[in-house]
Amino acid sequence: MPPSVDLLKRLLPPPEVPPAPQPWEDVERRLSVALPNDYKEFMEVYGDGTLEDYLLLEQLITSEEESSEWWEEQLNDLRSAAERVPERYTLEPGRVDLLPWAFTIDVDVCYWWMEPREEPDRWWIVSRDRDVSRWSVFEGSMVEFLVEVVSGRRREPWMPRNFPGDSPWFKTTARYLADTDPYR
Repeated sequence: MPPSVDLLKRLLPPPEVPPAPQPWEDVERRLSVALPNDYKEFMEVYGDGTLEDYLLLEQLITSEEESSEWWEEQLNDLRSAAERVPERYTLEPGRVDLLPWAFTIDVDVCYWWMEPREEPDRWWIVSRDRDVSRWSVFEGSMVEFLVEVVSGRRREPWMPRNFPGDSPWFKTTARYLADTDPYR
């Protein structure tokens, strides 16, 4: 594992039960793009879930049915805010250079800037607030971004002042849903 995943594990304890292995070749085929290795390593250690019930890190498209719906939803979200999307992030028909990998409960989004598209381990992180008015760029990988956030060395404009806390924690999606189920 890259040092950043090991460092993240020291800063943010992973779940006690490791997640099920992911069919990465299938996921990448459905997305029509290779994914960064640190994202796949993160998902193999942590799985999908939340960072302090605020930042939701999702496993991308796990079924064929989700694929076209998911892509269309992402493109529609970006197109609806096209006049506020910085010009350097392509929104050409049939191509988008931003791929979301995390959302907040306030609808802020973290993307990979897929440039160069053929080299996912070189993608930077781009984030924006829910109003699509404030954008920021982190010149590093997803896990490097999380290390900086969890360690308190990086704050995005959309982050609450108390995020993350002094002892950051991660919760799997299954646990998050069980904890927030109003019918339990």
